[in-house]
Amino acid sequence: MGKQVETSGERPPLRKINTQFRELTLSRGKHKEIVRGPSKEALRESEEKYRTVVNSANDGIAIIQDQVIQFANPRLAEMGGYSVEEIVDQPFTEFLSPEELQGAQTIYSGRMAGEVVPSKYELHLRKKDGNFLFVEVNSSLVPYRNRLAVLVIIRDSTERKRTEKLKDSIFRISGAAISSDSLEELFQSIHHVISDLMPASNFYIALYDQSLDLLSFPYFRDEYDPTPNPKKPGRGLTEYVLRTGKPLLASPEVFAELESHGEVESVGAPSIDWLGVPLNIDSRTIGVLVVQTYTEGVRYGEEEKNILKFVSDQVAMTVHRKRAEAQIKAQLQEKEVLLKEVHHRVKNNMQVISSLLNLQSRRVKDPAVFEMFKESQRRIRSMALIHERLYQSSDLSRIEFSQYLRNLAIHLFHSYQADSSRIHLKIDAEEVFLNINTAIPCGLIVNELISNALKHGFPEGRSGQLDIDLRRVPGDRYVLRVKDDGVGFPEGLDFRKTETLGMQIISTLVEQIEGRLELNRSQGTAFRLEFNELPREKSS
Repeated sequence: MGKQVETSGERPPLRKINTQFRELTLSRGKHKEIVRGPSKEALRESEEKYRTVVNSANDGIAIIQDQVIQFANPRLAEMGGYSVEEIVDQPFTEFLSPEELQGAQTIYSGRMAGEVVPSKYELHLRKKDGNFLFVEVNSSLVPYRNRLAVLVIIRDSTERKRTEKLKDSIFRISGAAISSDSLEELFQSIHHVISDLMPASNFYIALYDQSLDLLSFPYFRDEYDPTPNPKKPGRGLTEYVLRTGKPLLASPEVFAELESHGEVESVGAPSIDWLGVPLNIDSRTIGVLVVQTYTEGVRYGEEEKNILKFVSDQVAMTVHRKRAEAQIKAQLQEKEVLLKEVHHRVKNNMQVISSLLNLQSRRVKDPAVFEMFKESQRRIRSMALIHERLYQSSDLSRIEFSQYLRNLAIHLFHSYQADSSRIHLKIDAEEVFLNINTAIPCGLIVNELISNALKHGFPEGRSGQLDIDLRRVPGDRYVLRVKDDGVGFPEGLDFRKTETLGMQIISTLVEQIEGRLELNRSQGTAFRLEFNELPREKSS
């Protein structure tokens, strides 16, 4: 039996008919015991009036007793394509689908036994032509010919069910547009939706690119023909719909007529019915949605054409949006490739500059000038490392800064030939992502601070430890500490006003990132930098 239908409130026509039928059966049975006073003429007139109501009802009405249909009104017979005589005196089970037979018998037996069973439910009635009609049933007990019987009132729900199914198909297509990762996956989902509405084993979507004047077939399922290659529009049925912007149901007769007028020509295996609807966006036809059948027993009609027309707008909008998303995604991927290449080339160019400085420094005899060349190389290397990290990153707008700090510190230790057994490096950094506008100045600041510690903090073979610490703090800010337990920063010297290039660079870069730099001279030298990430659009 079909599932029980939850409805809000009783429908007045059904309740009225139910009440009228009870009165009718009472008047035909024990009216002498129940009805006092009315004449036989009055009773006959009353019976005729109610019989007229029942026979002219828009719903099918039947009385079932001993599992046999004892009464059926003309509307019930009409719904199934029968005559009243073909229904009456037949077991009601003859008109049910095999899947619902047991459930229907259980409900009938339970009602006759006085059990609580559903009074409203849905099922399929077998029509005379063998097809099934989806109906809503309202049933109750009534006295009939001095015995209990079941009164059933049957309403054709085919149109309502079809409307619900169409609405559901729209939701499913919309859902597929969100969940599908590719156009192929989306088209496959659309195919499944349409297959639930009509026979659609042979189905394809054709899309037209106006800028290239090219017709392609990104989704094509056919039992005879292979997927066509993209081509210039020709004279096939697909192009006819594309050209006219109107739906076409082409039976062999319709195709022959169009062909005789030179409108179309035969392409691929001949089908029995070919049904295509345009995919329109903003008064433009961007493609065609097509189903076709090669089986004589499977035909399309106006109903199938209307169904495809109903879903075509949603399909067109979904396909158009998905194509736009795919195009944007492709453009973004191309942009990412280009940006990676830019970062790669910047890094390589910096390495070239570093190599040139190295070559030039070999001609320098003055140790102070030689050290200036080396410092310039280190600063270039700190920036090159940023671009190298960006080139390797999946997010080209940001780098993971803690790993960058480790790479930079290890590079500087090698560059200054610091003895790692004498000067211990300790890095304690949270995973922090910074954009390039913030990362490059921060990297240069760290470069100068580590360089100062390695050059001045541990003279004459002194041992110690260099600590680098990076943390997030409340307020979307970051704190970076570079601390050593070496000889310490000279007392009385303001690091903001020194004439050394390194400290001038630090002061300028701190101001550039709108940060605050503090110095603690106790137990060595500890610089504390607090800063916010700069906006991407702000120039570094």
